[in-house]
Amino acid sequence: MKSSATKMSLFLLLAVVGVIACNKKLDVLDENRPTSESYFKTASELQNGVNSVYSILRSGNMIAREWYTLHDMRGGEYNFGGPQLEAPRAELLTQPNAAATNSVMSSIWTGCYHMINRANLVLAKAPDVTDDVNLRDRVVGEAKFLRAWAYYELVSQWGDVPVYTAPITAPTDYNGKTPAAEVYNLIVTDLTEAAQALPANYGSSDNGRATSGAATAMLGRVLIQKGDYGAAKTALLGLVGKYSLVDNYNWNFDGDVANDNGSAAFSGHEFNAESIFEVVFVDRGDGSFNWGYNGEGSNSALANARTQDWGKTWGNVIPSTRLLNEYEPNDPRYKFTIWEEGDLILTGSTSQSPVALTAADINTNTSIKNGVEKKRFFRKYNIYEWVNSGNHYGGLNQRLLRYADVLLMLAECEAEVGTPAQAAIYINQVRARPSVNMPPVVLGSKDEALKAVMHERWVELAAEEVINVDVLRWKKKGYFPSIMPDPRPGQVDMLPIPAAEISANPKLQ
Repeated sequence: MKSSATKMSLFLLLAVVGVIACNKKLDVLDENRPTSESYFKTASELQNGVNSVYSILRSGNMIAREWYTLHDMRGGEYNFGGPQLEAPRAELLTQPNAAATNSVMSSIWTGCYHMINRANLVLAKAPDVTDDVNLRDRVVGEAKFLRAWAYYELVSQWGDVPVYTAPITAPTDYNGKTPAAEVYNLIVTDLTEAAQALPANYGSSDNGRATSGAATAMLGRVLIQKGDYGAAKTALLGLVGKYSLVDNYNWNFDGDVANDNGSAAFSGHEFNAESIFEVVFVDRGDGSFNWGYNGEGSNSALANARTQDWGKTWGNVIPSTRLLNEYEPNDPRYKFTIWEEGDLILTGSTSQSPVALTAADINTNTSIKNGVEKKRFFRKYNIYEWVNSGNHYGGLNQRLLRYADVLLMLAECEAEVGTPAQAAIYINQVRARPSVNMPPVVLGSKDEALKAVMHERWVELAAEEVINVDVLRWKKKGYFPSIMPDPRPGQVDMLPIPAAEISANPKLQ
């Protein structure tokens, strides 16, 4: 299932290399150390270039650690797990805004611009590649999707940011801020063109690459954040009937899990009918993680850290009271998302018997749900159904886009344009999933529809790194507290540009 990710990693560094000094007397080209001028002559070399963009996407700077940290700390779904929570993460969780020196924030900024520069190099070289036009055009679509994704992360969190559409070739190639509206226009153009260039699927050998569906779903998300609900609805309707909800809610968050000896403990449901785009990770079962944070190299660990960060052993964070109390009584998604004292773990293991969690097993503070105080931690994207190790980095793929999110985005579009009954139809599809089976909602007004959409996104998409951006959108619309209590009162919407960037870029000073 994940063989494509492993193969991809073998070539990641080939694609983006610095200028290598050659023997000037003989003017000899070292074919083992290509330059950006000598490389990217063929479509397969161009593909290696876009592979290097994926490598940054799944690095520790990005999806493997700091990306989920940034979004989770600022969305209102999390609270302190205890004093073990590191200072930069605690600052994002508790302060109105981050300091310009915050390392988590700086990692995302750096990672996004690394992705953008690598994508720009691919796009700059593509016009001269003619040996395989079909592959070339597909790679261009992937590069535009990935560049758009990175710019969306930047503009949604920082607002006005520098824009680069050509590769950086000199230390002085700095740009000043571009207005957010123009950044959004670039993103929309990239995603529109990517959707036209990319295939609907690749087959199992290339799972994990961007598809036309991924570009379209991302386009819908971007247009909603812009406030263009009509265009978002048009885009998202193109996905209806092409994806479907899986029966079991948990199939969206499981995957390949290895025992501590590297043998398979569980092979899950990645790339299922609901999945639109997911970032590939691999569990080698050896406790390894790419602490170099670059996600590259043939021997690099391809795991992510969230099962450690948010698990019961490190216990850095716990579900917030705000999230705990959002669940309706008997909503099965509560237990699918959160573990608490008394719950059984190892229920999916074939080699160990299930055991009940005790307070001593969970290295966190307690939390309170409807007046009941217990120790709780996030089950979603965790591995304790199959292994019970204190040091086990995760190989579960991160789903960035799935069909339930699309249906709820469509519901939000319908709510915003004043068709609450249609919004209810989309919401009720999500609630009717066989493993959820919650009663249908009946909506008669715009405010009722908005409240239902906001509630459903909180409980359906909890701990999936989308609520932070939702909250920013709803806050700008004035929906706190008129529709729902503000989950982060006093929080500043936009992050400060990192101090290191301000210091280096004279056009930002």
